[in-house]
Amino acid sequence: MKILIADDHRLIVDDLLDELSRIVPDAMCIGTSDPEHVVPLFDEYDFDVAIMDIDMPGISGIELARQLLAKKPRLNIIYITGFADFALESYKTYASAFLLKPIRGEMLRDALNNLRHPVSKITDDMIEQEMSGNALIGKRIAKFREERGMTRDELKDKMGVTVQTISRWESGKRLPDVVTFMKLAQVLAVDPGKLMEGEHK
Repeated sequence: MKILIADDHRLIVDDLLDELSRIVPDAMCIGTSDPEHVVPLFDEYDFDVAIMDIDMPGISGIELARQLLAKKPRLNIIYITGFADFALESYKTYASAFLLKPIRGEMLRDALNNLRHPVSKITDDMIEQEMSGNALIGKRIAKFREERGMTRDELKDKMGVTVQTISRWESGKRLPDVVTFMKLAQVLAVDPGKLMEGEHK
């Protein structure tokens, strides 16, 4: 996920970048306090989400959002503002969320979990890592298996495969197909997305 933050107060931009690093650690997040930088940054990075202040000097966040949506109609806009009066106008751009300042972490997390246009959490880097043989998914399979106190023999019995297959999954020499991956998540009692992303506690 690629997220753009635009607010004319640099401190707010920095606070949001810090919060996002905890909420979505795998996301690429770039912030600017200069409204003139918004469109050039968008052209360069093709963001999935734009967190946009509304009341900015020179141009409103709503007008900037219209410009970005003209380039990418499925862009998720999350407005942040200190003025509730902007709510009605903001929704004319079909925003994913309208958040009143001060922005708390749970507000931001909820907005990202309920985007109008869902964004895949599988990043180009994750795909590249798997293709290069670094076996990130395999390491997660092994970690969840070990956390549940399960041996490879026990997992292979539950999956109906050989222990060699389990070993190949965990070493990255082979990836389970989609149906097998879903069954694996069920056996390990983990959400498939978390098994893919490795975000778990």
